[in-house]
Order: sequence, then structure tokens, then C-alpha cells
Amino acid sequence: MKWFAVILLSLLTACAHAAGNSPARMTFDTATDFTPQSDPLYLGQLLSEAQQLGLADDPVWRALLHYKPRLMGGSLSQVDGEDFFLSRIGKQDPHAELAATLTAFFSEQRLAPRQETAQCRFRARYHWLKQQLIFDAQRLAEQACADFDLFADFLNAESLTVVFPAAHPNGPSSMFGHTLVRLDRPGQTPATRMLDYSLNFAAEADSARAMNYAITGLTGGFEGRYRMLPYYMKLREYAQMENRDIWEYRLSLKPETVHMLVRHVWELLPTYYDYYFFTENCAYHLLSALEPGMVDTPLTEDFSLWVLPVDTLRLLRKHDLVQDVDYYPSRHRLIQARRATLDQGAQSLAKTLAHEGLPKHAASLAGYDLATQAVILDLAFDYMRYLRSEAQDSLEAALDEHERGVLLARSRLGVSSTPPPVQRPPHAPDEGHPATRLSLGYGVAGDEAYWRLEARAVYHDWLDPSAGYSGNFALEFGQLALRHYPQGRHAIKLEQFNAVRIDNLEPRDDYFSSISWRLRVGADDLRQDPDQASLAFVTRGGGGASTRTRDQRWLLFALLEGDLNVGNDLQDRWRLAAGPVIGLLGDPLPGWRVYLEGEYFHDLSHDSAAPARLTLAQSWSPRRDLAWELSVQRQRDLDGWYNDAQLSLRWYFGAP
Repeated sequence: MKWFAVILLSLLTACAHAAGNSPARMTFDTATDFTPQSDPLYLGQLLSEAQQLGLADDPVWRALLHYKPRLMGGSLSQVDGEDFFLSRIGKQDPHAELAATLTAFFSEQRLAPRQETAQCRFRARYHWLKQQLIFDAQRLAEQACADFDLFADFLNAESLTVVFPAAHPNGPSSMFGHTLVRLDRPGQTPATRMLDYSLNFAAEADSARAMNYAITGLTGGFEGRYRMLPYYMKLREYAQMENRDIWEYRLSLKPETVHMLVRHVWELLPTYYDYYFFTENCAYHLLSALEPGMVDTPLTEDFSLWVLPVDTLRLLRKHDLVQDVDYYPSRHRLIQARRATLDQGAQSLAKTLAHEGLPKHAASLAGYDLATQAVILDLAFDYMRYLRSEAQDSLEAALDEHERGVLLARSRLGVSSTPPPVQRPPHAPDEGHPATRLSLGYGVAGDEAYWRLEARAVYHDWLDPSAGYSGNFALEFGQLALRHYPQGRHAIKLEQFNAVRIDNLEPRDDYFSSISWRLRVGADDLRQDPDQASLAFVTRGGGGASTRTRDQRWLLFALLEGDLNVGNDLQDRWRLAAGPVIGLLGDPLPGWRVYLEGEYFHDLSHDSAAPARLTLAQSWSPRRDLAWELSVQRQRDLDGWYNDAQLSLRWYFGAP
């Protein structure tokens, strides 16, 4: 029976909405399709009772249908799949949808896409309405729903765990991290949890459309769907293929909340939402799926302009729903931990074995004691799997000849080994600073004093408090900086705007040949003169390499970048410049960040002045939502060389 359950679950979670030659959608706005045993008078009684009790306005009903208030009044469901509604106007009318739902419960008409009756298709609705109206089984017979019963029994969910794969800069869908839910069976252990199922919400983006993922995701062009997969498959994808640390937040929930989620997920799997990158995303709809079972705890009401995955973790923490937090390191961290237990010669041998196989180097391996041989072979195998997943963008279960040879040699040693200890980061992701920032500063540029006001929508830059964030990756969306020179002709000058800025400074070493890169799209004022403004649009980016010092406290980087500017004060209204950028950043002491960067560009287009800058900046964070920044610069642009110094206070805030 278990194999049948696995096949059924896979088929059900892969359902897509009907297309092409699909039959017209069945609706139940009129009671025209009753069974011979139906009782139309009882339907009228139920409709009357539902109206008297105000069930269409009940928070649970609104959560089950995902209704939200409209700006001009009324309600609108966030679900966009037509198959989710039993009334033709159900998407915008909770009363009509409730009446159609009760009507449909009397019918045995099969509904697409799973060919179920309404009672079986909408198990959460049926369960709640039965509780509120106390259905008379003699007048409204409860139908057998074998497929749902098999689904629920197979999941056997007792508790829930929210899983957070950390931010990953090489994919637009994962730059802010991700959240999914694992449905945990009773008596879960670290080993058996791998076999539990996970609920994931994501955009259905094919490879062709992925090229325009950001634009399409911002405009709701993708379908967002729930999918269920074995947890080990998601863990392998995130921790092994994408090298992302995994954080697990075990929730403290009532059993009925878990059971309601299972019923509601059954309703949601066949349908879809319009996916919006910043709002209706994986983080938001993880919470919206939980809402019907916990309407007394506001989950989606605290968000407005954007919802970040890490904010959902903070919200769960805010409502005391987090019971425990576990950490599981990525394959990258495990490899580095194994390396740390070996000397340089043994590390080099493991790398050679991974590239060339064991036969050529068996004699070199035999020169070590058995315990060290075991660690070398373990490291070689882990590194082989890493290289293979990098090359193929997948992780196949089958072993190649070299991998099989290393495993056979490892088994013959007869030495047991345990995974190397990996130090857990001191702060979980939800313990970092909020993503939105407001900054007020005072500075001097040349001989002119100024006030500076800056705002940033999301997310993190190098001078923000580092706790809870990657030390190699910075990302900003919607950063705007204004200056006011008290003696200047302009009351306000736009200093800088960043639509997006991404800095990926993943360090490289003997094992990992990571490429560092940066990208920035925005606008700059190219003049320091308080009486002049010269706004230019900027597209800038480049690549290079980064490395960390032996104590891991300092990151050094060197890049070659290009800078394309378009503005009225530039010769021919454009400029293309390029040059080297070198820098260093780190944390000398807890709460103290230092950033040093030098750049010197050459104008490739007109042989005129091009950007050059030497910056020393540092910040001190007395707490996670506050930081002081002090920076000094020597820089050149259209006004020639000048000095700039500034002191500012940064304040971090945001939902929840």
C-alpha cells in the first residue's frame, strides 16, 4: 500500500490547471445538480443559518478563500486559479462562494482537475462548515474521500517545521533566501525527518522565461504553485547543489492547526496564484496557507510593500510560535571543516584523488595512518560530489568510476568516522537587522558642509550589522540618497540612487574557484559643486577574485569593472570607463565593521576624467537596529579631485 501512496502523492502534487480541450468549469450558483437523495429544503435551511451566523464574513472563511480587502471596497481572493471557486463570482464575493459551496456539497458531480466531488475537493471548507452548521448526516450524507484520506494518512503530520535555506546570490529567486514547510510525523529523528514531506511555494518558471525572471516576477507574470516533495530532495538541492546553509524552525502549534493545514493544502495543490517577487512570494504564501488554522494570530496583515523570507521567521518568533532552531551546514562548509582536520599535504592529496582517482595515488595514501586515510578519502568523495554537481547543475545518485573506487577503498579501511564539527553561526538569520534602513548624516565635501538623508527599501550592505547575514554577499534594492547644502543654490540634490546593487565576493582557495562579481544599476550626481547638479544613469559591473585571511576575519578582493554613464554633462552625453577595484572588509571587534576600497578608472570613450575613489568607512552597531557610520573619501569626477567626510546614524526597521 505504501508504494501506491507514494505514486498517488506524486501525481496529486504535480497537477496543473486544465488547458486546451478542458471542459467548461462547473459552477454551483443555482441548485440544479442534486443527487436523488438530496434535500433541497435542507440546503435552504443551511443557507439561512449560514447567513444568520455571518459565516461569509467569518475570519476563517475569509482565510480559507484568501480574501483581502480591495482599495475601493469589497473583497478579492488572492487565488487566481478558476478551479478554486465554485461560484462564477466567487473570487470577489465571499457570500456567493459560500452559497455555491454549500450547494455543491449536495452534488456528486466530479470537479476538475482531480475528478472529485466538492466535498472531497475542498476538505478544509467542508470540515469547517460542518463544525459551524452541524450537518445532519441523514439529510446531507458525507461522501467517502479515499484519495484525501490516503493523502492525510501518508503524511501523518503531527507538527510543522519552517525551513530557511540561506540567501544565495547566483539565482534571482533565492537572493533573499527561501522558506518552505516540512510536515513532521510523530517520533521524528534526524534520520527519519529526511523522509517527511515538504510544502514549497514557488514560481513556475521555465528556462526560457527565467532570463527575464526579475521583470516577470515583479509584474505577476509567473504562476505560483504549491508543490510537495520528500524533504531529502529539497535538502539535497539547497545544501549540496546550491551550497546553502539550512536553518530549521520547529513550530509550537495546536494539533488542529496542523490538521487544518493538511486539509487546506489538499485544496491548494491543484490551483495557482499570480506570483509577485516582493509580495505574493514563497514567504507570504507559506503564512497564508497557515492562516485558516490560526486566525487569532495575524500572519499576513503585518506586510505591505514587500515580504522577505527572513521576515516570516521574525513574525513566527514574535508570536512565540518557534519552539526550537536547528542548523545544518552546506556541503561547502562540511568540506572546509574536513580540510581543517588535515595538514596541507593531506588536503592536496584528497584534491588530487578527487580529480584523478585512487589507483595512481594509492601509494601516497598508504603513507598515512588509517584514521588519516579515512579522513582523506571522506574529503575526496565529498569534493568529487561537489565538483560533479557544479559541472552538471544536478546531483545524480549514480556513482562514477572514481567515486566508486574511493568508497570501496574507504570501506576496506574498517575505520569509523564522524562528520567533522562545523561551528554554528552565532546568530540565526532572524536575529539580524531589519531590512529597511533610514540614515541621517552630516558631512563636508571640499569646503562645503551638507546634510545627507538616505533611505533603503531592502536588504543589506557591507556597513550594516553583520550578525545573521552572509559575510560574502551584499544586496540592496531601492536605495536613495539626498544631500542638502545650506549655502548651495539647490535645496535638495540627488546624490545617488541604486535600483539594485549586488556584491558577491565569495572567496576562492585551493578547493573552490569562486568568481567574485558586482553589479549596480542606478544613478549618480557626478558633481560635488553645491550649485550644480549633473545626474547620470549608471550601469556598472565586473568580476574578479576574493580571498579570506587565515583567521577568516578579513576579506580581500580585486575586481576589474566597467562603468557606463549616460548624462547631459558628459561629452556626447555618455561615458564608458573601466579600471581596477581593490578592497578589504572585516570585523576587527564584535559590532565594529571596517571597509576599505580603492578604484581608478580610465575613460575608454573620450579620454577625459573618469571616476577614481579611495574610501575608508567603518560602522559601529550598539544594537541590531542601530549603527553609526564614519567615512572619509578622496575622489575624482567631473569637478576634479576633492575630499569628503561624513558621520551618519543608521536606523533599521521593517515588518514585522
